[in-house]
Amino acid sequence: MDNDEKKELNSVINSGWFTEAAKTRQFEKMVADFVGVKYACVVTSGTTALYVGLKALGIGKGDEVIVPDLTFVASPNAIEAVGAKPILVDIEQDSLNLDLKKIKQSITKRTKAIMPVDFNGRAVDIKNITELANHHNLSLIEDAAHGLGCFYNKKHVGTMSDIGIFSFSTPKIITTGQGGMIVTNDKKLYEKCKAVKDFGRKSGTKQNMRMAFEHPTIGYNFKFTEFQAAIGVAQMKKLKKRMIVKKKMFRIYEESLSKLSSVKFIKTDLSRTTPWMIDILVDSKKKRDALIKHLEKNHIETRIFYPPIHRLSPYKNKDIKFEITSKISDRGIWLPSSVTLKENDVKYVCKKIKNFFE
Repeated sequence: MDNDEKKELNSVINSGWFTEAAKTRQFEKMVADFVGVKYACVVTSGTTALYVGLKALGIGKGDEVIVPDLTFVASPNAIEAVGAKPILVDIEQDSLNLDLKKIKQSITKRTKAIMPVDFNGRAVDIKNITELANHHNLSLIEDAAHGLGCFYNKKHVGTMSDIGIFSFSTPKIITTGQGGMIVTNDKKLYEKCKAVKDFGRKSGTKQNMRMAFEHPTIGYNFKFTEFQAAIGVAQMKKLKKRMIVKKKMFRIYEESLSKLSSVKFIKTDLSRTTPWMIDILVDSKKKRDALIKHLEKNHIETRIFYPPIHRLSPYKNKDIKFEITSKISDRGIWLPSSVTLKENDVKYVCKKIKNFFE
């Protein structure tokens, strides 16, 4: 962050109004316009966005929601939080997204929704998933937390589902420290989301003191702050430049490392995808872990892929084999990907990776 964010923050301080107001509405509109939807509703985090979206869709106790086994734990946690059951499904090896055939096999009478995840910004096969969802009368809530600046054909990810969500946590391409955005083209869903995040109030009643304490439905306090929105406004103005930086970074890594026999890049169409982090697969878990230690010794920080959800204690499942998720998770590594990195920094990382394999 720089003086752009400081100026926006000062404007909020000078305004004297710190909870959701004009700056928040400006940030929501900027995101809605960028991704191409009618409505955007900002909340405290990406996890909260999933929770609010599920509540707006009427998902609750006794329902099942299909979700990939390779995702951040926030996805199934949000499903659990509304009282529903996450049904874990394996992924495709090439895209690292939900396997359509395995989705079909997992649908039951209790299935009420599918939660596809655009892993590292690579778009899910939303056309075929939508056809499947419509055939079974299922809702679609798309976890596009990694996906700001990513597209399916010419439409932005997260905008073709009933509800899509984005995350603004610190490592994302733009950040408000914490924060999440719900997007939809359905006005009724939008109004429900606004009510859930604001104590169940009906939209527009806060301005009327007589009606400010009427709560037609159950809701919570997931409102944003003007401080976060100020940061978001400044960050959104930098998004397009950051997309260029991320894509250039991916090309440098790929050109430098793709000839290494132990390293594999996931197929990425940079005309549609802005990678959240630059990811590679190493040919074995043992070699990946050794590479991480080697890079640590050279003061280079990396991050392993998320562990499969079925291995985590709350979701432990030994009865079903998730072969692709397990194989990918054990071999996956995210490389340094900050937009603050210079080209020489990236080349230094590549040099140390080459040294390890040589």
